[in-house]
Amino acid sequence: MSANDSRDILYRTLLRHALVRTVFLYFIPLLLLTLFFHIQYRLVLRDIEVRHQLSLAEHQAGMLDMFLGDRLLNLTQLTDNLDFLHDPQPGDVQKNLDVLQESSVAFVDLAVLDAHGVVLGYAGPLPRLSELNYRDEAWFARLLAGKSSHVITDVYLGFRGEPHFTMALKIEPSNQVRILRAVLSPEIILSHLPPRASDVEDDLGKLTNMGSNIWLVAGAFCLIGGLVIWRLSRWVAHQQHEALLVEKDLSLQLIHAAKLASVGELASGIAHEINNPLAVIAEKVGLMQDHLDPGFGRSLSEEKLKSHLSSIEGAVYRCTGITRQLLGFVRQTGIELVPCDVPVLVDKLLDRLLGSEMEVSDITVVRDYGPQLPKVITDPGQLQQVVLNLLKNAADSISGPGTITITMREKHNRFTLKVNDTGCGMTEEQLEKVFMPFFTTKAPDKGTGLGLSVSFGIVESLGGELSVRSEASVGSEFTIELPVGN
Repeated sequence: MSANDSRDILYRTLLRHALVRTVFLYFIPLLLLTLFFHIQYRLVLRDIEVRHQLSLAEHQAGMLDMFLGDRLLNLTQLTDNLDFLHDPQPGDVQKNLDVLQESSVAFVDLAVLDAHGVVLGYAGPLPRLSELNYRDEAWFARLLAGKSSHVITDVYLGFRGEPHFTMALKIEPSNQVRILRAVLSPEIILSHLPPRASDVEDDLGKLTNMGSNIWLVAGAFCLIGGLVIWRLSRWVAHQQHEALLVEKDLSLQLIHAAKLASVGELASGIAHEINNPLAVIAEKVGLMQDHLDPGFGRSLSEEKLKSHLSSIEGAVYRCTGITRQLLGFVRQTGIELVPCDVPVLVDKLLDRLLGSEMEVSDITVVRDYGPQLPKVITDPGQLQQVVLNLLKNAADSISGPGTITITMREKHNRFTLKVNDTGCGMTEEQLEKVFMPFFTTKAPDKGTGLGLSVSFGIVESLGGELSVRSEASVGSEFTIELPVGN
């Protein structure tokens, strides 16, 4: 994968995260708040409408009660003629119905009944009703059994089979019970009730239209908010992307500076490593010159010449290996994950860069490698720098003879590398600061304080963990834990 592809993937990831954060932190709460207020608005509007309808119903009920009360008064005026009630004649009943209808057209018919529900006289559009008996009608039984002398029913169907009001009076002329019943039409009553003038309907209409427009406003808000969020997220992602690139570049520069500092600390050991093969080369060249000088009277056979040349070649390759290892270590590169044989990497560090230093310092290196260790998907250059820093710190903490133990194990797809030393160790206070930049327990001319902090960052960037255990005057143990597959 190229660097440009990696940057594009990073930018898209940052843009996606910025969009998600902006939507969930700003847009969705505003949308939910708008929805909440819209629901509350609809509930309030519905409550106003219900209250208005109740008010209208109460007003109409009051008007109806007044109207029916007036009609009851009209019906009561007919009871002044007791002879009519005692022995009603068809003409008299019709005449009284005409009187009622002059007072209100809502009256439909009029009938006189006895105490047994038998119709004694009837006037109206349904003569068949005069043949019926009303004793089983609820209003009739209530009127006879009740203390009130009148009854007014709600709208019901009854014998007519159509909605109507029944209004009845109980009269007792000459110690006989008579029921004066009149029927009123609800349609006619409703048409004659005066409507209630109110501006509430107009206000409700305006409020309803306003509520309908809220969704248009919400849609426009969503569209504009979406555009703003998109532009804002792109700007945030661009700023974060640039900041991460700068941070990554600075991190690489810091790592490279730490590498150069480590090379400076290794200078004496490397010089010793190179001096040994150079001394071999100088010795063999001197011998060959002596054999070729006639003054010495020596002869150089072909076998001896080949032996000297072979020694020189071995010394040259050894110098080349050391310089190649050193140049590969200080080369400034980005992270490149490849399969890495960690034991081989550590052996090269010990044999080519640190061998002489360990030997001169009288430090014994114990290599405790587990069997059949797998290769780790990691960056060999970065891991090499971490291991070198740990080994250098371990060597610097040992004064006089000591031991450094390197342990490698693999368990549950996790690769563990431990560097244990018998050095001076650290106090609890020092342990708390051990991975902080520029903190060091070494003398000012022997350490920069960057090694462990840079190593900690490298291990984290490789998906692993770097930890430490230490005890003053006993020693320290640093542990690198990496995933086998990355």
